[in-house]
Amino acid sequence: MREQFESEMAPMQDLLVQQAQAMHQLMTNLEERLRPLNEYADGEEANLHALESRISAGGPDHVARAFQPYLEEQRNRINSTRSQIDQQRVPFVQYGEDAREAVEVALSRFDHDMDALEQNLAEQRRVMMRMLDAMRSESFAAVKAYLDGRQEAVGQIAATGSTDPQEIGRAMQAFRNEVEGMARQSDHIKQVLDKTDLADRQLISISAVGPRTLQTPPTAAPAPSMPSVPGLSGDGDTASAASDA
Repeated sequence: MREQFESEMAPMQDLLVQQAQAMHQLMTNLEERLRPLNEYADGEEANLHALESRISAGGPDHVARAFQPYLEEQRNRINSTRSQIDQQRVPFVQYGEDAREAVEVALSRFDHDMDALEQNLAEQRRVMMRMLDAMRSESFAAVKAYLDGRQEAVGQIAATGSTDPQEIGRAMQAFRNEVEGMARQSDHIKQVLDKTDLADRQLISISAVGPRTLQTPPTAAPAPSMPSVPGLSGDGDTASAASDA
């Protein structure tokens, strides 16, 4: 999503760069056209300074006083020339600003979305800072140490080849005692202890049940014998004799 957004915005960013480059070239061209006028103003100003210095060297006599208005007029004329030169730059500077503002107007339709995005990012930052503070808290550090200790103990027991639930339960109880006091002050730690206690009890309960043996299924009872009925027992000749009698 971010790559798609950057891809769609790239042309507008390129447009701003191209505008800046074009305006820079325009201003360079303009300065080249204004260079003779700037050189003229610089020369006139240098001549005026030289003239003022030479007149002042003779002291504040009547000549210096008589030409003081003329010198002031020449200074104003030079300043006017420089002002007119500066005025030639104003339309181009304004044009460049207007071009940038046109792009900003085109992008203004996204102002609301950008504000929402900035608020979302600010909220994410606040949440991240809150999570970092919680992760660095003493209670969470105790929970991590508790779970790490349990896991390390189980790993050591497993490495010995033991599968005794009672041994595992005793080892887990030692770690529980270290954080039991903090659990009375922290619901979070209590929830962790409740979960691990349940797991330990379920494991230990296995050892309380003895081994189960397979029971031999009962032997089927023999079928009851049928009582003998006169005339139905014996062979066919006997039955025939009884019929003749």
